[in-house]
Amino acid sequence: MLLVSVLFALACAGTLFAAGPYSEMIPLSSPVYRDMDDLYAVMGIGTPSNARPWSKGEAWHILARVDADALRGVFRTLYDHLANEIRPGLRWQFSDGFGLGLGFESNIEMHAHSNGKDFGKDTDWVYRFEERRPFLKAWLDFGVKDFLYTYVDLRYGMGRTNPHDTVVHLESLPGWVGVGAIIPRNVGAGTTNYVTHSAVYSKGVSCNVPPTSAAFDFEWPKRAVFSLGGMFWNVSLARDRIDWGNSHIGNFIVDDHVDFHDYFRFVAFTDHFKYDWLNLFFDTNPVGGEAMISEVRMLMAHRLEFRPWDWLTFAISENVMYRAPSADFRFINPSFIFHNLNNRSMFNAIAHAELDIMLYQGLNLYGQFVLDQAKAPNESAAQADAWGILGGVEYAHVLGPGVLSSSLECAYTTPCLYRRDGVDFLMYRKYFTLGYSYILHFDYIGFPYGGDAQVLQWEVSYRMPGYGAVTLSLMGMRHGEMNMFKSHNMGDDNDGYPNYVGRTPSGDVIDESLTVSLSGTYGIPRFSNWVGMSVWSRLDWVGRRKYTRSSRTYGAGSSDCQFTLGLRIALQ
Repeated sequence: MLLVSVLFALACAGTLFAAGPYSEMIPLSSPVYRDMDDLYAVMGIGTPSNARPWSKGEAWHILARVDADALRGVFRTLYDHLANEIRPGLRWQFSDGFGLGLGFESNIEMHAHSNGKDFGKDTDWVYRFEERRPFLKAWLDFGVKDFLYTYVDLRYGMGRTNPHDTVVHLESLPGWVGVGAIIPRNVGAGTTNYVTHSAVYSKGVSCNVPPTSAAFDFEWPKRAVFSLGGMFWNVSLARDRIDWGNSHIGNFIVDDHVDFHDYFRFVAFTDHFKYDWLNLFFDTNPVGGEAMISEVRMLMAHRLEFRPWDWLTFAISENVMYRAPSADFRFINPSFIFHNLNNRSMFNAIAHAELDIMLYQGLNLYGQFVLDQAKAPNESAAQADAWGILGGVEYAHVLGPGVLSSSLECAYTTPCLYRRDGVDFLMYRKYFTLGYSYILHFDYIGFPYGGDAQVLQWEVSYRMPGYGAVTLSLMGMRHGEMNMFKSHNMGDDNDGYPNYVGRTPSGDVIDESLTVSLSGTYGIPRFSNWVGMSVWSRLDWVGRRKYTRSSRTYGAGSSDCQFTLGLRIALQ
């Protein structure tokens, strides 16, 4: 009832203030974000908002900071391309204020790799499952008088899991202790399924066309958005990707490496300030069947972003994971200090800050810090410190008809980041698979490599607005023994305090990896306003090895060369 009242009030406000396509949401896959980042960088006017996705109202607001009349050459081309991407409303507009859009696309992808034995799961690919495009996709969206917008897609593509995968029950894994606070040790024999080797992703050559209906991805729609918006605000109830932060490696609170989140979000923005209230909702039934969910688990987050000058943007957020048998609306107050919800059996708070400083035109210095646990004065040291930090520098410069950009970034996370005994920041998704009912996939809500990681990444790309891009990246990582299946407790009891002793990278055996990636996209010139075509490809080389501290030796070396080629044809 509360949510309905809020949506109705905002819809009424939208009828008073709407004058453009404000409520339409821009998916994170859109080139608008990278193009806007490039335009801001080469003009030396700082960074646009790092809390994404944006509504078209917010995108227009961000673009309006640019003086279009003073632009020439590539600057003007980039601006015009952005304006064209943001400006169009839905294809069919009716006199009563109703707008309708329909679209269809086909993507044909071919994948090949050299080592399916050691790289036999979807998570072993650099071009991961979440990024791969469905073979067929159709979508419907409509709007009412520019303040209400809704979108839904239908997909037919290769699934993450397959009836021919090698599947085990979690409780049968060697050294099973549970998965953090989300899967108990005594989950129940034979109730959970987990893939140890994939029949599809281990193949030397494969494609994204499901060979049978049993192999396709049953988890759809991936994107379903209901949005209301005005000139300075937006509220959405959606299933979509979401991203908070300025990192190229991965963001600490919410990151876009997962295929989607289910959320309720309210955003308000001005020239110098943005407020973001976000609530993410998670599954709490890990068993393979379709038993009723017995509890509520949600991340309640609020983020304040300040832009006092063009050259400086900083943001702070305070966030809490809430877990209880049912939802108690006393706690859903975005102005509350979440850390003061002092019931550790129900809540776990995490704080975050990020900073962008444009030192001069094209050169940006950025960083993030997240604090999950720290010993306060007069507090016991029973729990290990848990935090993460990252920093980087990026540069963009106009070169010929495009923009050349580069970034260098490093990140460090402690072993117990995201881990707690009662309420933690891990997540799982259940993928329906014929023959097994549901199969679990585990992930981090924020930083994709979790705790206990040291990561260094360099990336350089050249982009031509409206035509395509070429990107080269190198990433090295050292990861300690802490992972999803490792207990945060020294007694291997996940119901006990996270008192794990170890510094990053922890343990005697350290995983090391190096990834080299070269990718490119090209938009084929349109021969019709209704038809769009593009091609893309990428080549990734991954090398892995283990370093044993006690013997100072390296072993278990393996490598894989991965190649992808794709073609997209869209009708819209």
